[in-house]
Amino acid sequence: MDDRKTITDRKADALPVGVGRAAGTRSRRILFGLGAVLVGLLPLVILEAGLRIFDLGRPADNPDPFAGFNRNFPLFERQGAVYRTARSRAPYIAPQEFPAVKPRDGFRVFCFGGSTVYGHPYLGDTAFPKWLELELAGSDPARSWQVINCGGISYASYRIAAVMKEVLRYQPDLIILATGHNEFLEDRTYKDLKARPAVLAWLQGKACSLRLVGLVRHWLTRGDPPATRVDVGSESDTELGPTVNARLDHISGYASYRRDDAWHKRVVAQYDESVRTIVAQCQAAKVPILLVRLGSNLRDCPPFKSEHRADLSPERELDWQAAFDIATAAEKTDLPRALHFYQEAAAIDDAYALVNYRIARVLDRTGRKHEALHYYQKARDEDICPLRITSALEQSLARVAVETGSPLVDAASLLAARSSDHISGNDWYLDHVHPTIGGHQLIARALAAQMRENGLLPRSAIWPDDKRVETYSRHLAGLGPSYFADGKRRVGRLDLWAQRQRLAAEAIPNDAYGYARLGFLRFDLGDEDAAEEALREALERDSSVSDLIQKRARELVSEGRPDRAAALLRLLNGPH
Repeated sequence: MDDRKTITDRKADALPVGVGRAAGTRSRRILFGLGAVLVGLLPLVILEAGLRIFDLGRPADNPDPFAGFNRNFPLFERQGAVYRTARSRAPYIAPQEFPAVKPRDGFRVFCFGGSTVYGHPYLGDTAFPKWLELELAGSDPARSWQVINCGGISYASYRIAAVMKEVLRYQPDLIILATGHNEFLEDRTYKDLKARPAVLAWLQGKACSLRLVGLVRHWLTRGDPPATRVDVGSESDTELGPTVNARLDHISGYASYRRDDAWHKRVVAQYDESVRTIVAQCQAAKVPILLVRLGSNLRDCPPFKSEHRADLSPERELDWQAAFDIATAAEKTDLPRALHFYQEAAAIDDAYALVNYRIARVLDRTGRKHEALHYYQKARDEDICPLRITSALEQSLARVAVETGSPLVDAASLLAARSSDHISGNDWYLDHVHPTIGGHQLIARALAAQMRENGLLPRSAIWPDDKRVETYSRHLAGLGPSYFADGKRRVGRLDLWAQRQRLAAEAIPNDAYGYARLGFLRFDLGDEDAAEEALREALERDSSVSDLIQKRARELVSEGRPDRAAALLRLLNGPH
């Protein structure tokens, strides 16, 4: 009988008494425990299956808890024969759609950036991606052109880099990147989030892909007060959830901006890294990319916040303040004296943004325009609350363009060239960064010209001016009056968000052409009474402003707005 024992039986006989029985008991306990866990999870599994059957709790319907760094929260989701902007993105990405199957003759462009690309203070219907689509279709109607607007409200470069891999799967023929204004908007660099271990990122991604988790998240946030705000290009009354946490959204947000040179350097480094990552992804996928240098309002937008150098002694600060106060008083009657004392203050501390802006305005009034431009730029760069692209970011973008061989469309210089004395102001910007409708049209034409240069559009494909104006006019007429009224409302809310009322005294025009630019701004926003008042003041100070008004009227005609041109000329010819 013993000879017939198996090897297992013999091993069991060799064990001490009770050991085999204990091992078997332990195995049964483990199995029982696993079974209990599975039984406990069974209702959750059934609930998850039910949610999927009835299409409830989709992750894409909720804001991304990982701020765009999670692959389970796409920018677009397929719905039948088309891809549409995911509902979770809808508050801050313009609703877009494009065919899932690309047409044989199709040419697909994706435009990325912040609220300028989005179209603020209006919507995407008057942003440069839409004008580019019309330009391409008018230039080469034999092809099917589609330009998808991926402009994200308050989106900085690192958010764009996070979704680029997804978009490259949609067979783009061109990527356009116009970013730089929002880099300082959030007080975080996402270093910890991006540096998560792969296993942790995978587990978090899988958890957030569950319908049950999505439903619970929706239920938990259902009673939260809406994150109503206006940000750098926001819709003002939309809930963005956790995706963008702008510092100015908080009560202490303005005060939280302090001089922090180390933080600025990190932000610039991250911008450089993000843009390089985007370019590298496009080049690896063999998809052309165009970089765009955006501009901003230098002349008619004072710095949002100024602060002295940290190492400035109390005694030297008193000296600075004394020189600044003398200059302020002298500016009303004696510009050379004002300039002398402003420069004396700057010699003590030129990092105080407002003193640079004051110097720029005095130089501007005395005809020293080139010098004035330098100080306007310095005022922007020393702004403690930098809501405009800085010189350091511009230089980074230029380096990336050269070193990667990527074409760079200089929208900033394009609009500055159309501005008085080549200094950008209220004549081409509706606020601190967002171009006028005509400005967006010019950017679109510059992009089309670059596409011709790169062989993406036939050089012979030129859209006749009369056809362009006709198409522009028809497109704008279809938007309706409420479209433009909403834009005016958003500009007002944006000014409140950025606390621009604190800068009201600094922004008051001090010459005829300043009043003319203010009149054009008010006219663009549909406030004709305020526009007439500003233009009347401009003409009383210098009658030659009438030439500038007539030039602006001609520009309105070329923008497809002949009715607005006629209204502007009526203001010119009215009583003044």
